[in-house]
Amino acid sequence: MNSNHSAKRGKGGLALHPSVYEGIRALHGAEIGVYEQEVCTNMPVKDGIILSPYYIIRIGGEELPVYASRGANGIHSFAYVDVEGGEDGSLHLSVEITATENSTALRQENAFAVVLPLSSGVKAETACGKASAEINSFGSYSFAFNGEHIEPLTLVVKRYEPFSAPAGYEIKNVEPGVLALADTDFRQQNTVYYFGKGRYETDVIRLPANSVLYLERGAYIAVRPSPDDKPENALYACGENIRIEGRGIIDFSACCGGETVPEHANNKFGVAFSGVKGASVRGLSVINAQSWSVCFYDCENVYVSDVFIMGYRVFSDGVMLSDCRNGLVENCFVRTGDDAFETKSTTRSGYTDNILFRNNAAWTDKAVAYGCIFESNQDTKNVRFENNSVGFALGTWSKHLGCNVIQMGDNPAATMHDIVFEGTEIYTSRNQAICNIYIGGSGGRGEGWGNVRDILFRNITAENNRGLVFYVQTYENERSTVRDIRFENVVSNGALFTKKSLQDGALYALSTQVFDADKELHINEG
Repeated sequence: MNSNHSAKRGKGGLALHPSVYEGIRALHGAEIGVYEQEVCTNMPVKDGIILSPYYIIRIGGEELPVYASRGANGIHSFAYVDVEGGEDGSLHLSVEITATENSTALRQENAFAVVLPLSSGVKAETACGKASAEINSFGSYSFAFNGEHIEPLTLVVKRYEPFSAPAGYEIKNVEPGVLALADTDFRQQNTVYYFGKGRYETDVIRLPANSVLYLERGAYIAVRPSPDDKPENALYACGENIRIEGRGIIDFSACCGGETVPEHANNKFGVAFSGVKGASVRGLSVINAQSWSVCFYDCENVYVSDVFIMGYRVFSDGVMLSDCRNGLVENCFVRTGDDAFETKSTTRSGYTDNILFRNNAAWTDKAVAYGCIFESNQDTKNVRFENNSVGFALGTWSKHLGCNVIQMGDNPAATMHDIVFEGTEIYTSRNQAICNIYIGGSGGRGEGWGNVRDILFRNITAENNRGLVFYVQTYENERSTVRDIRFENVVSNGALFTKKSLQDGALYALSTQVFDADKELHINEG
């Protein structure tokens, strides 16, 4: 174990600990375009990540590795660094980004950079194919060049935390290499299963109760298809008090994903916790998941933080809590080809209560950023989305898409209620509406049923909104209800959404007979 290795200390006594992965390829010339276009298939692909063809990053003059992965709308570059404390506990990083000869965004004449979220207050200066910025707090910082989603770069800056095993836990080291199923069917409790830096190939990793899976900075796990095509989770946890920690990557690129052709099986689901009391995922990166990247089913006391997810496939949802109680998801970055941060109800007897998503960042190429979404076997209540951001919400294929969303349709007896969206910052949305309530079939198709009430949209801003502010759609009038919807200080394109806005078809639309806006919509006068 060398997670606590020393790092070079720079200005102010800060030490940088970047994530460095072995065996990552650099692409050149036409290879870059081929890589970028491979998002048009759900078939297995090579090279879940590559060395960024577009950027070099230096912090305080020290060069960091920059990687890139496929997004549905182009290659997304990223760097992940942990920073070890300054002499006075403060953080001050001077960041310089240099465009390579392959870059078209930062090297163009009069290029500029917007740093997202805007609420970070970070400003970038650009000149001669370079961008510079000063960063004074931990978080994720996405550089959108020329205000567009083309060739973006996300820098993730986190507080350095040395490895520490829980008291009384044994540490079992797992060596890099090709691991058989028996090698990762872990059974011993009160154990840390420690994957050191290096490359691994795995089938299924199973975790018992009272265990920790620790992925050291630089650990790279490539998930392989199951030999019998039997659908299984790549990482499965069941029991109590189970944690995944560290700074490693799990890459699903070698597996089929999403809606596959008949001769190929969709046989590797994501990281899954089932019926766990005390479930935690911290610092994990997930690349190109083919089904629900990090998900929790009927769990209690869930904690997710500092997770980084890149994906483009259908069903590559980011962080999903299904029928969970008492959960917190914070400080994560997700770019996905499906929904980013969500609750669902997929179990037979569970329910959702007391869930908080806060300070997360979402980029959605095809679907929804934040919401209580579709599968609605049981009731969902007391879910809050606070101070989250949306970089680019680019999906336009269906009217059910949005940035702050309530969607259901499975059970006419189910209710979603007491749900709050507060402080969402949206840079660009092309979705149907930034706030959307939809009762119908999954994926915006067909009939569905359910009941929605007591929903609050508050202090939401959209810098560049090309859709509506609010949209409501239902299919089934006899078994669907929408009641008590509140808007407070929702601003789109610089204008406050008010009662007067309801007369403007470019801001508000209905496709329902069960929602009486005069009685059930409470909104700023104006």
